[in-house]
Amino acid sequence: MPPPSHVRGEEPKPPTHWPLSIVVFLLFWFLFGAIAMYYSSQVTTRWRNGDVAGAQQASKSALIVNLIGIGVGLLFWILVIAAGS
Repeated sequence: MPPPSHVRGEEPKPPTHWPLSIVVFLLFWFLFGAIAMYYSSQVTTRWRNGDVAGAQQASKSALIVNLIGIGVGLLFWILVIAAGS
């Protein structure tokens, strides 16, 4: 069994942000959630292919798209609630 990646001097696998992507898809704004899920899936794919920089970029992109989706979704729901009052 090979030693853990941090012992070999390799960087750890970047986070995929899957749970956040699913929450954004279901609760905030489905388009942003779907795009974030795409980037989340790319993290593991690129990592397995040895593309560390690509995996890190995909992870960062997934997080950014998720945060934008949360912001847009919250703004949308605030406007809907305010319009209904």
